[in-house]
Amino acid sequence: MLLVFGISRITLAVLQSKSITNPVVSYHISLISGALGLILFTVLLYIFIGKRLKSVSAAVNAVANGNLDIKVPVKGNDELSQLSGDFNKMTEGLKSNEYLNREFVKNVSHEFKTPLSIILGYSDLLRTSDLTKEEEQEYLNFIYNEAVRLTSLSEKLLAVSKLDSDGNINCSDRFSVDGQIRDIILSMQLVWQKKELKVEAEMEKTEYVSNKDLCYLVWQNLISNAVKYTAERGEIFIELSNDGENIIFSITNTGNALKGKENLIFQPFYTSDGAGKEKGTGLGLPLVKKVLGRLGGNIEVFCNQNTKFVVKLPVK
Repeated sequence: MLLVFGISRITLAVLQSKSITNPVVSYHISLISGALGLILFTVLLYIFIGKRLKSVSAAVNAVANGNLDIKVPVKGNDELSQLSGDFNKMTEGLKSNEYLNREFVKNVSHEFKTPLSIILGYSDLLRTSDLTKEEEQEYLNFIYNEAVRLTSLSEKLLAVSKLDSDGNINCSDRFSVDGQIRDIILSMQLVWQKKELKVEAEMEKTEYVSNKDLCYLVWQNLISNAVKYTAERGEIFIELSNDGENIIFSITNTGNALKGKENLIFQPFYTSDGAGKEKGTGLGLPLVKKVLGRLGGNIEVFCNQNTKFVVKLPVK
């Protein structure tokens, strides 16, 4: 618009210098010069902005059709350049997520395929072979264990999916954290007593306001993992405290089965045999980390002679 006004002023100045005093002529010439300036402004606007907007629009349509390799040229330091740069970052992120999703689906398929193959194989043996009672019981145990594993895998996949899809999480439950942990320890008593484990806990009475079910899931996964990875006659020690800023939960078990794997154990589907060679789903710890991220907390692992997990949740 400044260009239009500038051309009009220049035209008027020229008219005055030529001593053209007829007001009607001056008005029409000024009007024509303004129109020419407006046309020139439109042409320049199209050259400098219109073409760039068209390239962004074409790129958006390409992404909508599944092309994530498209890039928009970034020219200059104006708002359009910033938009183009942000668009390129978005396509890079989408491309990365597409790769991760493909890997996730591939891993899920593999994790389901293995136990299903075992179940089908032993079912076929039970159906077509003459077996002793001992063999039948052994094969039934294999089928049962793999079915339990499939159930656990399905539940954890559902929990991960729900966490990803829920926009807001209810964090207004008031509950006893030490009460939750005590209930979990008691619910697993038969398991850790069978392995002759020594389980001790030092817990402050801790009332907390957050999501009750998600916090329970965190403690349950960590305690069950400790039981799994502790060798027979080993020890598990649980601590719970409140430093005014965070609720701090730690669980330490004898043995260092996770040493050297600290950077792997939070990756989906990574598994490591426990002390009893139980096969996990590889989703427990990734789920714990995801839950804590949604609740504003974090988790750390330390592996030396023993293995220790430390969880911090902010006091609100």
